[in-house]
Amino acid sequence: MGLFGKSKENNNDRKERKELKGQIDKVMKGYDDGEMDGATFLQSMMDLTTSHQKRKKK
Repeated sequence: MGLFGKSKENNNDRKERKELKGQIDKVMKGYDDGEMDGATFLQSMMDLTTSHQKRKKK
């Protein structure tokens, strides 16, 4: 249940958000561990968010 009543998210939305969060965490860990530079980190984050937005619009 959301803050203002029932959540409008369905199971598929929750699954996609969990998957996206996992991918973001992986990119953040790679940056934190020094496996990528700032430019690569920024591009990876932008790619993840835009691909998620495109999927969500469908």
